[in-house]
This record gives sequence, structure tokens and C-alpha cells, in this order.
Amino acid sequence: MGFFGPISPPLLDETTAPLVRRALQRARVVGSFASVQAAVQIISFASGILLIRYLDQREYAYFTIANTMQGTINVLADIGISIGLISIGGRVWQNRRRFGELVNTALAMRRRLGAAAIVLVTPVLYFLLAKNGASAAYAGALVGLILAALLVQFSIGVLGVVPRLRSDLAKIQQIDLIGAIARLAVLGVLIVIFLNASVAVAVGSLTLLLQYVLLRRYVAAVIDTSAPENAEDRSAMRGFIRNQAPNAIFFCIQGQITIFLISFFGRHVSSVAEVGALGRLAMIFAVLTNLLTNVFAPAFARCQSPRRLRWQYAAIVGGVAAFSAVVLISAALFPREFLFVLGNKYAHLERELVLMVAGSVLGALASALWALNASKAWIAGSWLYIPLTLATQAAMIPFIDFSTVRGVLIFNLVSALPNLLLNLALSYRGFRQFGRAAA
Repeated sequence: MGFFGPISPPLLDETTAPLVRRALQRARVVGSFASVQAAVQIISFASGILLIRYLDQREYAYFTIANTMQGTINVLADIGISIGLISIGGRVWQNRRRFGELVNTALAMRRRLGAAAIVLVTPVLYFLLAKNGASAAYAGALVGLILAALLVQFSIGVLGVVPRLRSDLAKIQQIDLIGAIARLAVLGVLIVIFLNASVAVAVGSLTLLLQYVLLRRYVAAVIDTSAPENAEDRSAMRGFIRNQAPNAIFFCIQGQITIFLISFFGRHVSSVAEVGALGRLAMIFAVLTNLLTNVFAPAFARCQSPRRLRWQYAAIVGGVAAFSAVVLISAALFPREFLFVLGNKYAHLERELVLMVAGSVLGALASALWALNASKAWIAGSWLYIPLTLATQAAMIPFIDFSTVRGVLIFNLVSALPNLLLNLALSYRGFRQFGRAAA
């Protein structure tokens, strides 16, 4: 008997105590990573807002086009390779030499794909810049700076998988934070001296180079960077590339569809700047994206218990959905506060803001589902995304005015629905197959 009555049994028995401790440990890891990543995104967001407020709309339009096409080339250079890296790396990451073979194989393949993407996309980049008023010399300078950045970015995309699979979150945070601080500091100095679209792109390229040096030094210490390429890995990745090429190319185009449409059909170059400025607000979801990429997807890839896998999936998707709902409701209730950040040039875009945030919400949910599906290679049939999206877009064409910001944002919003629904179906099938295989 205790002083106040019978002594209660322990709250945690020997079975549940380890589970609770493990859950608390994971919560601390996620919380620590999220807090640092939030700081990184706030700094990056500040850099973006600085450019929006300082550059005139024509220069910001050029910066938006250049940035968009850089992202397009980078995605095209990665068709199937990241999926292969995560899928194969989840099994071999503890073997220093074997992991080195995988990484070197992926590097070689990504550079080859990147060269092909550069050849295909560079003329489009030059055309869009020229169409929106850039001189031949200025457009050429922007193209050259983008290509220089891509040479570094191709390697970062592969090497960045190493600390993710090793769950070395501190190193990921350090590299991201150093890059974000360096970019903001340099831009802050250049505002006083001189800053235009080409200088902003050059600063981004130098930031990538700094991050590459730091990442390369880390990777050389934990894997065998002299390991030869692996023929089996190359064959497996070619299979991923063949399966994913149509879907990845189409997904890449869809991801930048608003900029493509407004750059081509827009009546004024300011419309490009407006879409680009609104897109900056979507960086609110960048913390979620980094958590998915660096924490949740690798953990999901390593999990081999069907029961635990279902709980992880529900927690991750539920968390993304809840955060997205809060952001969307906030944008609808307080549009002026959101737009105040962008400055007076963009204060009139209240209706467009809600459309942009709604499209970003659907995109964030679809990306979360895709990241989880891809980490387990639950991607067979993902090609259906193409005909489903094309059919949806074809049905919208007669009703959309592509020369307005509002029109292209509505088009982007509705176009995101097929991808979201298809990824839900792929997850359902993946869980069924995984459960049967485990049994």
C-alpha cells in the first residue's frame, strides 16, 4: 500500500517500453532535423524574397525562366537513377566498397543523361528568354551560367544519397545550412553593388560548388570512391530508366507547366514574374520535402515489417495532409499577409495566391506518396499518369485562358489530381504485394 492507497502497476511494461523509447528517439531526431531544416528554408526564403523585392519584374522573369529550366534539366538527368540508388543502396549501404561501386555507377549514368538533357532543353531555354525580351548576349550569358551550375548539380544529386541512407542527418544539415547562409550573405552584399538575373544565377552556381566540395569530402571518408562501376547496378538502373523515362519526362514538364505556359502565351513579361514570385511562397513546403527525402523515405525503404510499414505510411501521409490543410486555410483567410512578403508589385494577386497554394498542396501530397512508393519500387504502372493527365488537360483546354496568371494556375491545380489519385492506387497495390511477400 502506498501513502495514498494501492500502488498502481507500472505505466509501461517490458514489451511497450522499448517501443515508446524508440518512438521518442525518432521524434527527437525528426524534431531536430525539422528545426534546422526550417532555419535553412527561412534563410533560403529570405534570399528568394530579397530577389523578388530588389529585381524589377523583367529581370525577375529572366531569373524565373533560367531557374525553371535548370530544374527541368536536372530532373531529366535523374530519370530512374535516384530510384535505383535508394532501392539498391538500402541493401548495400553498410558495405563501403559495394556502396562505392553503386555511387560511381550512378554518377557516370547521370552525367550521360545530363548531357542528353542539356542538348534537348538548352534551345528551349534560349527561346523563352529571347521571347520575353532578353538580348542574344544576355540570354547566352544566362544559358552559360545555368550549364556551369548543372555540371556540379548532377554530382550533388547522386552524392547526396550517401548521408541520407546512412541517416547522417547532421552532415545534411551542415551542408544545407552553410550553402543557405553563404547565398544570402553574398546576395546581401551584391544588392549594394550590383544585382541582376545573371548575377543571381551566378551566386546560385557558386553556392552549389561550395556544397559539392563539402559533400565530396564527406563521401570520400565513408565509401570507397575508387571502386569500379558495377555492371549489375548499371543493368538494374537501365531497367529503372526504361520504365521511368516516359513518366519522368512528362512529370518534369508538368512540374514546370505554369512557367512554360505563361512564358509562351503571356501578354506581358510581368506575368512570368508574378507566377515566379507566387511560386516562391511554395517554399513553405520545402521543409516537408527535405524531411521526406532525408528522413522518412530512407527509413521507409529500410523497413521490412508490413505492420510497421503501414503505421509509418499513415503517419507520414497524415502529417503532410494536416500541414497542407493549415497552409491552405491560412492563405485563404489571410492573403494580404502572405502577399505583403512579396512587396507592392505583387499585392494584387489575392485570388491567384489561393490557387497557387492549392496547387502546391496537391503537389506536396502527390510528391509524398511518390517518394514513399519509389523508395519501395512500387512504381509499376506509373506510366498511366501520362494518359490520365493528358485526358484531364485536354478536357480543360476550351475553358482556360492561358494568357493570364489565374488561367495557368487553375490549369496547374486540376492537372495535379490524376497524379495524386494514381499514387494512392500504387500504394494500395504495393502494400498488398508486400504483405503477401512477407507472409
